[in-house]
Amino acid sequence: MALAGGGWILPMAFSASAEESSTGSGGSVPPACNFQASFMTWDLPPPAYSEKHDIPFGNMARIQLDAMIDVIDDSSGGSERFILIQPCRTERVYKEDRLFQIPSAEYRVIYSLDRRRSVGKGMTYRGGRSVGSLVKDKFRSLVIDVVTFPNTRVLRTPAEVNGATGANHPLVGRTEIKDPQHPLRYVIEYPVKTMNFMPKDNSYQIDTGPLLVPDFDLDQASAIDRLEMAHVAFNHKAPNLAEFILRQPTPVMDKTGRELCRVLHYSKVCVHSARNTLLAGMV
Repeated sequence: MALAGGGWILPMAFSASAEESSTGSGGSVPPACNFQASFMTWDLPPPAYSEKHDIPFGNMARIQLDAMIDVIDDSSGGSERFILIQPCRTERVYKEDRLFQIPSAEYRVIYSLDRRRSVGKGMTYRGGRSVGSLVKDKFRSLVIDVVTFPNTRVLRTPAEVNGATGANHPLVGRTEIKDPQHPLRYVIEYPVKTMNFMPKDNSYQIDTGPLLVPDFDLDQASAIDRLEMAHVAFNHKAPNLAEFILRQPTPVMDKTGRELCRVLHYSKVCVHSARNTLLAGMV
């Protein structure tokens, strides 16, 4: 465990096989994250001057987690966790009226214990990629609280996946992929928001996101700068593959094929060999 600005962020070690199950803290599989109860909270100092906000004492914001990813260096044994927060719209905080900023934009950020990178967007793509910066340069403190389910059950078979889905148990996915050029592993954990299933033949397919995935085409030195927002899909027919669709600058064309503008849209598909594990959070 590591203390982060007064709160706890829990490491997500991942070494158990998909054939194992956990029935509490004594089980061999790390408990699944309860994303609905897990939050990032930052404490922003008061600005010297602000027309947008009325925050003479600064401001605190608590935002739910959307996904997590652990970057594990097999050569050194070190690891670093990044979280993706859920989005909100840009706002004028504590004003009396006209709270939403116009033009509106999305506030969405990737955080680690000491770094942050904005991945929000406006209506159109304005060029360039965001890069990470130090948390301490913006906030008085940053707390990441990862709450896990009291009991976690590994869904070992398609029949168990169908049963847990039909019973409306909270489902969490873990997908592990390897860097093809470096001794790095990425363990992605995310809530399964959409599950296709058919109990008659125990078919299933997840299609869920957003989550964080490395783009192996990027050569940035910092891990946070290699991460992209994506959705993931996999099913019972190919459980050792994960198909990701990454958010990328995507041209919008007119009928003649002329580019009108670019937007950030999910348009780049990458398929990776993967270790996919589906978990049921048991309360």
